[in-house]
Amino acid sequence: MTSIRDFSMSPEIGRVPSSAVRLNDREERRFQNLAEESVMIDVHQHPFVLPEAMDRFIDFLRTNRYQWGFEAVRHGGWTTVTTSNVFGGLQNATEMSFVEYEDVAAEVGMMLSDVATQPGVIRVGHADEILSAKQSGEIGFMPTLEHLPIGNRLERIDQLYSQGVRISGITYNRKNFIGDGMYERNPGGLSEFGIEVIQRMNDVGMAIDLSHASTPTVIDTLEFSKSPAVFSHNAAYTLRPTRRTRKDEELKACAAQGGLVCITAVPNALSDDPKQDIECVLDHYDYMVNLIGVDHVGIGTDTIIGDHRMFQYYMLGRELKEMPAPYLNGLESPADGTNIIRGLIRRGHSDENIKKIVGGNALDFFRRVIT
Repeated sequence: MTSIRDFSMSPEIGRVPSSAVRLNDREERRFQNLAEESVMIDVHQHPFVLPEAMDRFIDFLRTNRYQWGFEAVRHGGWTTVTTSNVFGGLQNATEMSFVEYEDVAAEVGMMLSDVATQPGVIRVGHADEILSAKQSGEIGFMPTLEHLPIGNRLERIDQLYSQGVRISGITYNRKNFIGDGMYERNPGGLSEFGIEVIQRMNDVGMAIDLSHASTPTVIDTLEFSKSPAVFSHNAAYTLRPTRRTRKDEELKACAAQGGLVCITAVPNALSDDPKQDIECVLDHYDYMVNLIGVDHVGIGTDTIIGDHRMFQYYMLGRELKEMPAPYLNGLESPADGTNIIRGLIRRGHSDENIKKIVGGNALDFFRRVIT
C-alpha cells in the first residue's frame, strides 16, 4: 500500500531562486511598515504541496494524505489564503472540469483536519475572523473551491457551506449543469439550474467566482446574482490575449456591480519570456487599477508549492514548448507573497492603495457577500 511517506515533497521555501523586487532605502522603510500593517489576502491560492516526482502525482493523490503549505504561507506574509480545493478529485477524473463531488469534499475535510492540528493556523470564514487572525498573529485558511462539482444536486451547495466553503467557481473550463466554461467551442450562458445555483449561493452567503466561466455565463451571472461576484484569478486580455484572460467589458461589468478582480501569477500565463518575473504580473495590476479603479483590484495568485510547469504538463495536458519558463521569478510560490507589496511600491502606488490591493478590497468584498 503506497503512503505519503513514499514521496519526496517539494521544499516549501527556496525550491528555486526567486528574487525580491529591489527598493531604495526610503522604499524599504515603506515596505517594512506595509508588510507589518497590511492584511494580506490571496483570494485564489492552492496552498498544496506537490511531490517532487510529478509523473507519480495520481499515485500520490491516492494515498489520501496530503501536505499543506503552512510554512510557505507564513513565510509569504499572508494573513489569510483561500484554498481552492480541487486536486484530490483528479485521482478519478482526467479533466478538472469533471471532478467528483465526493473527492473534492473529502479533500476539504482532510485539509480542515490538518488545519485544526497546526499551531498558529485557523480556519476563517468571514472578514471579522480574518481581522482577528491578523491581530493574534495567526494564519487564516479559508476553504474555497476551484468550481462547484455538484452535478444537478442543489443541496450540495448547503453541504459545502456547512464544511466552511465560502467562495466557489461555478464552472471550470468545460460545460456542466450550471453553465459553460470558457473553453467550450460554442459557449452559452447559465442553464435554468444554473440560475437556481446562483440564487442559492446568494442566499447562503457563498461568493460566486467567475474565473473559468464563459463570457455568456459571466454576463448571465451578473444579471441574476443579487451579490457582487469575483474574478479570483484572471488578468487583462488587452495586455495578454489568451483564452484565460478577460476582456475589458467583462472586467468593467464585474466592478460596476461592486465585484473584485484578482490578478493571477501562474508561470507562462502572462508572458512568453523564458526568464519571466513578477514584472509581467505588476503590469496587470497597473492596468486593472486604471481600468476599473483601485477599489476593485485584489490578489489571486493561483500559485501552488512545487513545479507548476510539470503539474500543467502531466495533469492539464499542456505541452512543454507552450511553457518556456520553468517558473515565475519573484512569485514562484506562496512564500513570495510580500514581494507583491515591494512591486507595487516600486510601481508608484500609494500606501493607502497598496493596502487596498493586497487585502483591504478583499475584506470589503467579504463583508458584503459572505455570511
